[in-house]
Formats: sequence, C-alpha cells, structure tokens
Amino acid sequence: MAKPRLKHLLDDAPEASVCISPAAGKRSKIERSQTPDSDQENSMAPSQAAAKTGVIRLRARNGEEHTDGADCIGIVERVELQDFMCHERADVKLCPKVNFITGQNGSGKSAILTALIIALGGKASATNRAPSLKEFVREGQTRAVVRVHLKNRGSEAYLPERFGSSIIIERQLNTVGNATSLFKIRNGNSGEVISRKKEDVVAITDHMAIQVDNPINILSQDAAREFLASTSPDKMYHFFLKGTQLFQLREDLEVVRQAITRAESSINRKKEVLPEMKAEKRRWEQHYEDMRQARDLSTKMESLSHQMAWAMVEEAEAEVQKANEDISMQQKKLSKVDEKVDAERAAIDEINKEVEQLEEQASAQMVQLEPLQEERRVPLERLNSLKSTLRTFKQTENEINAEARSTRERIEALKKEIAVERERLVDKGSAGRERLKKTIQDLEDSIADQEAELSKLQEQQKALEDRSLELHETEKERKADVVRAQQQVEHVKSGLQDLMNQTSDQMSAFGRGVKEALVEIKRTKWQGMTPIGPIGKFVKLRDRKWSLIIETTLDKTLNSFLVDSHADRIKLDAIFRQYNCQSRIVVCRAEMFDYTQGEPDSSYTTMLRALHISDELVKRQLININRIEQIVLVEHRAEGDRLMSSNNGGFPRNVSACLSADGYNVGARRGGLSTQAISLVRQSSRLGEDISQTIARERQILAEKSKELTEAQKALAEIRNEMEAVAGEYKRSSLAELKCRERINRATSEIQQTRERLHSDEPAKIAALEGELETFETQLESIQTQFRDHISQRKVKEEEIRQVESDLQLVEQKASFIRDKADKLRRAAESKATQCQTHNNNIEYWNSKRTTLEEKMRSLEAQKMDVEARVGEIENDARKVCPERVPVEHPPRKLDRMISECKARLEEIERSSNMTLAEVAEKAQTYIMTYTKAKEELRSVIALVSALKTAHQQRLNKWMQFRDSMAVRTKLHFIKNLMQRGYTGKLEFDHTQCTLIPKVKTDQDLVSERITDSTSSPSAKGGSYQRKDTRSLSGGEKSFTTICLLLSLWETMNCPVRALDEFDVFMDAANRRIAMSMMVASARTQRDTQFILITPQDMSVKPDKDVTILRLQPPQRTAVSRH
Repeated sequence: MAKPRLKHLLDDAPEASVCISPAAGKRSKIERSQTPDSDQENSMAPSQAAAKTGVIRLRARNGEEHTDGADCIGIVERVELQDFMCHERADVKLCPKVNFITGQNGSGKSAILTALIIALGGKASATNRAPSLKEFVREGQTRAVVRVHLKNRGSEAYLPERFGSSIIIERQLNTVGNATSLFKIRNGNSGEVISRKKEDVVAITDHMAIQVDNPINILSQDAAREFLASTSPDKMYHFFLKGTQLFQLREDLEVVRQAITRAESSINRKKEVLPEMKAEKRRWEQHYEDMRQARDLSTKMESLSHQMAWAMVEEAEAEVQKANEDISMQQKKLSKVDEKVDAERAAIDEINKEVEQLEEQASAQMVQLEPLQEERRVPLERLNSLKSTLRTFKQTENEINAEARSTRERIEALKKEIAVERERLVDKGSAGRERLKKTIQDLEDSIADQEAELSKLQEQQKALEDRSLELHETEKERKADVVRAQQQVEHVKSGLQDLMNQTSDQMSAFGRGVKEALVEIKRTKWQGMTPIGPIGKFVKLRDRKWSLIIETTLDKTLNSFLVDSHADRIKLDAIFRQYNCQSRIVVCRAEMFDYTQGEPDSSYTTMLRALHISDELVKRQLININRIEQIVLVEHRAEGDRLMSSNNGGFPRNVSACLSADGYNVGARRGGLSTQAISLVRQSSRLGEDISQTIARERQILAEKSKELTEAQKALAEIRNEMEAVAGEYKRSSLAELKCRERINRATSEIQQTRERLHSDEPAKIAALEGELETFETQLESIQTQFRDHISQRKVKEEEIRQVESDLQLVEQKASFIRDKADKLRRAAESKATQCQTHNNNIEYWNSKRTTLEEKMRSLEAQKMDVEARVGEIENDARKVCPERVPVEHPPRKLDRMISECKARLEEIERSSNMTLAEVAEKAQTYIMTYTKAKEELRSVIALVSALKTAHQQRLNKWMQFRDSMAVRTKLHFIKNLMQRGYTGKLEFDHTQCTLIPKVKTDQDLVSERITDSTSSPSAKGGSYQRKDTRSLSGGEKSFTTICLLLSLWETMNCPVRALDEFDVFMDAANRRIAMSMMVASARTQRDTQFILITPQDMSVKPDKDVTILRLQPPQRTAVSRH
C-alpha cells in the first residue's frame, strides 16, 4: 500500500526551483515558482518577489508554512559563499526537511556541500575535492568566505543566552599569509562575534550531533560514488561502523584497554618495590629484637668462642687424618704404576721376539730370488735380440710392399693404354663409329636413370629432415620430464634429510633458531608468564591418517609462541631476531573459557577430537585462531560432500569447514558449498608422529620418484637412439647421393672422351706397350715370391718370441710370489715394531706419572709433619681459651660466621646505643604501618583495576549488544525500503570477519520463482531459488539497493543533517523515482532531521511544504529565470 500513496504525493506535489549563477560577477539570484492555485503573495511575478525579498519563500499548497523543526538544533538554515570554488557570491536558504539541489554539471552543486563541510570544521581531505584549503579559493582571488547558519532553538539549544536562537559559523580561507584558515562564531540574532576558536566549533557540532567526518552522514561526490559503487563486504561493514559511531566507540574501548595495561604495569612496579619496604620493616623488627636480646649475645658469643677454639683443633686433626689417607692412596697408585710398567716391558720383549722371527723369514725368502735372477737373464737377452730381428723384418716388408704397389700401378696403366690403342684401331671403321655412338646413347640413358635416383634420394632426405625436427621436439619434452623428475627426487631427498636431522634435534622441525631461542627464553626474566611454545610441542595425533591434512591446516600456528603481554611480545621478538627465528608471536589472555557449546555433534570427528593437546591454554588458542573445534575431518571428498549438505541442504550445526584426508576443503562458512584442492605441506615430526615411520614413507616415495626418473631417462635415451638412427640413415642417403652424382659426372666424362675418340684417328704402339707390360709382370712375380719367403721367416721368429716370453713369464711369477711373501713378512714386522713404539710411549707416560706421584708423596709427608706440629700448637691455644674440651655443634666456618654476626649485632647496638628500646620500638612500628598501608593501597588498586577490567568487559559486551541491535534495526529498515520497489532481501552481517553483504530478490526474480514453483514438483518448491549478491544485479537495481541500505543506516543514526551528492547517477528512471520518493517519505518520518540531496538530473519530485528544489543555473547563464 506504500507505493500508490508515494506516487500520489509525487504527482500532486508543486514544483519549485532555485537558480544560482556561479561566478556571475553579482550576487546570485534565487527564484521560486509556485503552483497556479497559490494565494495572492505566491502569484506575485518573479521579478516583483525578487525585488521585494531577494528570495521567494516556498509555500505549501494550502498557503501555510511548514513548521517542522521550529524548536530544534543543528538544522542548516542558510549557506553563504564568497569567492569559494566556482562561486563569486551565493546565498542558499534551505528548508528544515528535504532539499534537492539540481543543475547541470559545473554549476556548483557540490560546492555547496563542500562549503558546509569546510565551514563546520572539516578538513580539505574530507571533501575529496582538493589537497589543501587554499585550493578552494576562487581563481584570481586571495580570500574566500563560507558561512553556515545553524538553528539553535528548543530545550536542547547550545548556550542560547550566548549564541542566540541561530548560530552563524564563518570560516575564512586565505591563500597568502601564515593563517590559511580563520573561524568566527557569531550570534545569529545580534551578529556579534562570540568566538574565534575552532574548539568552540567542535563543541557546537558535537552538541548538535553533526558528524562532518562521518562518511555516511555527509557523503561528498566521491564518497557517494564510492558508497554507491561499493561491492566489497568489508567496505560496506566499515561504512556501517562509521555511520553508527560504533567505530569511535570501539576505539574508545581500546584506549580503556591500554589504560588498564598501563595500570597493570604500574601495579607490577609497585609489587617490585613492596619487597624492599617489607625488608626494611623486618630490619627494624630485627633491630628491636636485637635490642631486646642484647643481654643474651655476650653469653652466646662466649659459648661460640669455646666451640670455635676446639673446632679448630678438630679441623687440624681431620687434616692429619686426611694426610694419612692421601699418603696411603698415593702408595697404592705407585704400586699400580709399577705393575703397568712391568706389563708394558713384558709386551715389548714378546713383540721383539716376534719381529726377529719375521725378519729372519723375510731374509730367507729374499735369498731364494738370487737363482731366479740368473735364470731370468738368459731368456731376457734372447727376447731382446729376437725383437730387434723382428723390427728389421717389418721394415723390409714395408719396402717390398711399396715396390709391389708401384709395379701393380704401372701394370694397370699399361693395360689401359693397350686397351685404348686397340679400341682406336677398331673404331677407325664405320662399325666402330656406330659402336661409339651407341656407347654415348647408353651413357646418356644411364645419366637419366641416375638423375631419377638422385630425385628419390632428395625426397628421402626431406622426409628424414622432417622426422629429425619431430624427434628434436620430442627430445625437448623428454628432457623436461627428466628435469621435473630430478627436481621431485631432489625435493624428496631434501625432505628426507630434514627428517633425518629431526631424529637428533626434534626442535629443528619447528624452524631454525627455535632450539637456541628456547634456551634464551629460560634465562630471561618475563613480565608475565614465561612464553609457551612452540605450540606444536604440546599437540599430538590420536590417529596417523589425519597427520598431513592437520599439519597443513595448522602449519605456521604449530611454530607459534604464546605470551600474555605486549611488553613480553617485544622482548620475545628481539630474541627471535637474534637467532633468526621466524616463528609467530601470539598475544593472548590465559582464559579457560568453555568451548563445548560451540562443538558439533559427537558423531563427527573434529580436528580437536583428533588431537591430544597437553596444555589447556594452547588448546584454547588453537580454538580461537583456527576454530579446530568446528572443523570436521573425513577420509574422502565424497563423504565430505554428503556431510556438508546433510542439514536440509545446509551445513550441520556448529560446523564451519570440512577437510578430507585426500587433500580437499569441502565447503566453508565464508566460501559456500564449494570444493577446493589443498596444497599439502611437507610432512614433519611436529605432531609427534613416529619419525622412523615417516622416514620409511619418504624413502618409499623416493624410490617411486627415482623409478619415474629412470623411466623418463630411458624414454629420453630411446628418442636419442632413434635420432642417431635417423642421422645415420640421412648420412647414408647423402653418401648415396654423392655416389650418384659421381656416376653422373663419370658418365658425362666418358661421353666426352668417346666423342673425342670419334674424331681421333692416331694409332698407338701396342707392341712396345705389351713388351713393357710383360717385363713389369715378371718383376711383380719375383717380388711376390720374395715377400712369401720373408713372411715365413717372420712367422718363425714370432713363434720363437712367444716361447721365450712364456718361459720368462714363469720365472717372473715365481719371483713375484717370493717377493709378495717377503713383503708381507716385512709389513708384519713393521706393524709389530709400531706396537712396540706404542708400548715404549706408555712406559714413558707411566714413568712420568711415577715421578709426579713420588713428588706428591714427598709433599704430602711434609704437609703431614707440618699439620702434626700445628695440632699441638692449636690445642695449647684452645686450652688457653677453654681448659676443658667442649662438644662442637657446627663446623668452624659456620661458627666463625655466627660469631661475626653476633659481633656485628653488638657493634650495631653499640652504634645505636643513643636510642632507647622504646624509641627503637616506635621506629619499627612506623615502618610496619608504612608497609601495611602500602600493601593495602596496592590491594585496593588491584581491586580497582579488576573492577575496571570488569567494567571494560561489560561495556565491550554492551557495545556488541548495541552493534547487534543496530544491525537488526538496519536489516528491518533495509527490508522495508526494498518493499517500496517490490523487492525482497536481507543483510548478512558477519561481525567476526567484519563483512556486510546485501542479498536481494528483484521483482523479476520473484516472478521467475513463482513460475518455477508452479511448474516444479511440490518437493522442489521453496528451496530452488536463493537471493542474489549485489554484484549480479543490474546498475539501476544495484544503485537502488545501495540507496535502500543508506536510508537504513540513516534510520539508525541521530544526526540533524544528512547530505548525499549525486545519489542517482547509476539509476534508471523507475528506480530513481522510487528512491526519491523513499527519501522524502523517510525524511517525513524522522523528526528534526534535514536532508540535502544533490543530483544533476531532472526532478521527478515536486515541491511541497517540506520539500524544496534548488536548481542552479548552468555556467553560461548570467540572468535568473523562473520555472
């Protein structure tokens, strides 16, 4: 029913406009148009109205002025600008409810809102229009002035007797001089300057709850665009906190917490001083006791002196007894040294005998070599002679071969000449010429065949080249596979080495420097508790199958340390930097809260239930940091999918995430029902797992990775073998091509020679050539006969050499056997000689030991004689002090200390003998009272700090309740505002993650949902459609949703002025019209609240008794027009 009523109000509302000409050189004029049915004053011509009042005040339809906001504070009545931004002079009067400021771009709309922020004490950065205040001065001017008239009426008016019913805040901006900004606060009734201090401006705005720096209260052009275009959940949540002042309250609570921390530090300092006061109190109490017991000290000292005298006697007698014991002990040691020396000498004698036997055996073996040397000399000389003869044979063979080769070459040349001469004789006839022609034709046909073969070879080479390129690409891939496999093997080897290191140093699993840092932590004095860590030291697995997924989830948390104060955190951080330790430091409170209410059903295996945590504080910090009590563990991903949708399609109660042992994150509260693969960390012994089993698994993995590397290398070798085969085939093809070209060239040459023979008729001397040929053939036969004889002689010599070498080898084997046996005997003798040297060294050591013992023996005997003589002297002295021997109750050192203490007390009593016992008692009582008073004061301060902590916690709880209530209120208003457009939706607040996400169903979505419900089965209705995120909305829908959110936030705020610049730039006409109607309706429902809305577009809202439209002239207009 709200939509038709708003439409009716919009259609019936009168229209009004205000035009302000920027930088026109004169004071801007304001004109307002009235409805035709206005009264006589309203029907006055625009020029007459302007001449009469300067501004025609807008009237309601019934002719009565709107009186809302008559008795209130903080309403902006008027804004004046002088040489500010684009305005030379401007005077804007605002109504107490809704003010729409419109006009073309560049007409100075945003300058009015900027002037309002600057005048009320805002900084230049808060406007997002200029970096400094000087930038707001109009170009060519040195000074700008902005004035804001604030209403100050009613029971809550700010010092009305001083500032009047209206307060004028004026701010002057200068571009020259030191003072770039000056304030003046005037009484609106008298115009008198009341104050020039900015502190008073801040006091006024605070009293009137005008929040200039609140990003939701007054949204400048950039801030409005940022808010309207913002889709980030954390930014939306930040706007919510800033707008509702929750952010400032949280900062104030943080200041209180810091004050509590400082107070606790003061308490600790007082606790350190208190023991000193207590010691002083006890000293005076002891002084009093000494004074009271002074008469007993003399008797006690006399008794102690008697005991001391005879204690000295007993001590001397004990020294004599000890000297006797030491002498007896030294005698026993000397006997043992003599036994050691005798044993070493016996060992040396035995070794010398063995060495002599070994040397004799070695000498006997070497004697057997002499006949073998003579036996070896004769065949060695024969062998050298035969080898010299064989070298001569080889030289002769080379000469015979060279001569035979030359003879054969000459024979072949003669045969060719004879054949050529005979062919010439035959070719002289016609039959011979025809034969030559036929030979030429045959050679030409052969050339054609060879050229065809050459073409085939070239095609084959092209195919081989293509195959070679393919193999090279495949080789690159196989190389990459080998490199990847090698990297994996090295990675596993590195992890295996780390695990091996952890077997000797368990702390190395938590990072470098942890072991040294733990030692330093024990030596350091801490303000609070001793740091606890690393956390993983207190965490153990109940079931090994969860080890990898839990270690991946907790990872760096396992390396963390816990402290309970920021001072200890700084001290621990310095220790970590000293030892290059990278562990995190967590500041926590030792609170043993109950976490059982937040756990899911007992049938689920949570991370908390899968772990045994020996320290309760560590357990609660893991709950705070990682929410381990709400993370469910499953073995497989499919099981996790079923579990996370088991609660009617939603997550089970108190389950925030689900992790599978095979490395998947199956859904999370923040990410929705989506499955993501987890990058698992390298496993270590941080969770107390048996390191030997982990090492065994890593070795198995290393074997698998090594096998993969071997297979990759084998595949690479196969490719390279094929490449070599292709290269060989290409080489053979190239060689065949070369031979083919040679045959072509040879045939071409033969054709040329045959053609020359056709034209040649010169005969050859065949008889002479044949005679010469016969001579050379005979010579060749003679050479071959000579070579065969030479070869047979050489074979005889070679056989003789082999026989001599065989005989010589037998002699060498016998000699080598004898020499090896002799060498073994010599080495054994040398080894025994080395042992003998060791025993000699031992004898020298024991002799030196004996000398030392004998010297010490003589020294002890001398000391014994001295002590025995001294005993008699000490006993005589003791009898002079106390004739009768008394029992000694304490050692002499303690008796001496007790006597010294008694003397010191007596001397102290003597020094303070000018004080009576009563005076000492009075002094002691004073210190007792001072200590008691300080102790009580400390107790009261501790109680006060405890109460302050309780109050801080209560206020923090109240702040959270207030935050929740504001969030609920904002949600309700958001839903109500969406209904104006026929939308539905909700606001999803996540106070833990500090996010705010609007979810909306548009009217089209609702229609689609109804159509889907009507066509789907009854079982599928009701849950098939979900609300959209704002990122999936159109531009107009998104802007309308953001405006609904802004109005919802405004509903929760308590500020008299709310401003918004260019709120409708992203909206279509329908959403814009509804949004403006909603703003007007929202303003009307909020008492004593003023809205200033700026838009560059035409208005769909008409003026009314509580709605004013101010239209600024475009920059090029210098006159004022009426609408």
